[in-house]
Amino acid sequence: MLLKTISLTLIRLKNTLPAVMRLQLLLVMLLVPVVHGFAANIPSPERLKELDQFAFSTDVRYTKDVKTLAAYLNKGATSDYERARIIFAWVAKNIRYNDYGYNSGNFGNTSVEAVLETRLSVCDGYARLYKALGEQMGLKVEKVSGYAKGYSYAPGKKFTQTNHAWNSVYLNGRWRLVDATWGSGAAEMVNGKLKSKFDYTPYWFDTDPYAFLFSHLPKSPEWQHIPTPITLVQYERMISVDESLFKLGVDASDLLQNLLSGQLHSVATTWHPALPIQIANAPLEGKLQHGKTYTLAFTTSPDVELIVLNNKKWFYFETKGTTHNLQVRPTTGSLAVMARKKGTKGNYSYFMEYKVGG
Repeated sequence: MLLKTISLTLIRLKNTLPAVMRLQLLLVMLLVPVVHGFAANIPSPERLKELDQFAFSTDVRYTKDVKTLAAYLNKGATSDYERARIIFAWVAKNIRYNDYGYNSGNFGNTSVEAVLETRLSVCDGYARLYKALGEQMGLKVEKVSGYAKGYSYAPGKKFTQTNHAWNSVYLNGRWRLVDATWGSGAAEMVNGKLKSKFDYTPYWFDTDPYAFLFSHLPKSPEWQHIPTPITLVQYERMISVDESLFKLGVDASDLLQNLLSGQLHSVATTWHPALPIQIANAPLEGKLQHGKTYTLAFTTSPDVELIVLNNKKWFYFETKGTTHNLQVRPTTGSLAVMARKKGTKGNYSYFMEYKVGG
């Protein structure tokens, strides 16, 4: 039906368009449904939450082995993308990180069977289990080893061996990056040792490949999934960037290129905003100049108010609808952008901060 429609369209335009333009039109009309098909296969945020809840509520009787678990999880999914997500949710929710194994260096048995039985593992076990469940459900999945800037990483650190494992799964015509280990939570240092904390983080499912590169570098460049892979040396030299910056709407591809080219030397510090905030216009360079005028603009929901603090001096945004604009000339010290719900008496929450130099 699609080709018939395209043919009829071209016949009608045969006498009005040059041959080259007709060919261009044909290519566009063929590509549009393909692109639309890829987008249509990405579930809505509401559907993703439904998939997560289905995985979270899995009864223990369905978890005795990979085949049984995969068969049950498959009942909640209607596409390969949904299968990949529902596996991610189950693994991230049900497998706890092996703190003792990490701290002692004795990682224990990370086989699929052992991880499913003990519900405990380091990253290798998470990635093995994700791969096994995916393949059981008919997905094309690979386990990827590489270098991660996670717990215990210090800026400028040189990597002598790989220290992390994650997955890549082929969905809707391209490879997608998945880290169920990081999706299960984070870690902190307590009395000199790692202590993990469960915090389901779906950001690490189908993560943008450029954003992924700020914390994950695969040993094999092909698993970077970008046209021009970066090297280990470049990765080691790159500054650490928290994923909260990308949640604020910053384009990871542009940021990577600006850092590699030297146009940026540092990046503003960001935190996960508890409120729906997006950057409309703001410098990304982490250090601002004293006395220079900067424009800050953010979009958010109507029930959110923003404010800037620069060395104990408050600056208030001009608000038009959901857009907040401010021109500010900071003085040496720090400049923080904060937010809170309108009408509340609680403290403002930091979500972006700059250093201001002389």
